[in-house]
Amino acid sequence: MPRLILIRHAEAVAHAPQGDLKRPLTARGYADAVRMGAYAHTSGLVPELALVSPARRARDTLDGMLQEFPQKPACEVEDLLYAADVDVLRGLVEQTSASINTLLIVGHNPGLAEFARYLVDGQNADAPLRHFPAPCLAEIHFSCADWIDACACGGELDRFMNFSCVPADDLLSH
Repeated sequence: MPRLILIRHAEAVAHAPQGDLKRPLTARGYADAVRMGAYAHTSGLVPELALVSPARRARDTLDGMLQEFPQKPACEVEDLLYAADVDVLRGLVEQTSASINTLLIVGHNPGLAEFARYLVDGQNADAPLRHFPAPCLAEIHFSCADWIDACACGGELDRFMNFSCVPADDLLSH
């Protein structure tokens, strides 16, 4: 059964002289990205494929996470993720190869939050998914057999972690 991990990038600087695509992570943002990677690794959330926005803050978030993974997944920069809405995200998920069991997407709001709510509609999951802060992780699994049907059949929210609110010492105990 397919499993999707949605990651909103970690905290980035407010402005970069080179423009929005070039905004790097803050020191705290990078530390949170590494903590997210450690959490994902110890929780068994290591994907076979990671799709990441071309924005530096998203790529830096994934790079920080990858430091903690024992085996690196295939990684693809996906230009469409920079300003992705629900339809774009749905299209990317539906195009995922059936050989991929766990897909990781690192991107931005509001698209990721809207997509997560769309996927788990009817679960009363609005409360944790209404605010999708930087950085956070949502794990959604699907009962269907492949990615082509995943969005249509809907998913179930397995976990939601807001890494900006969890003390570093508490992460590995969850």
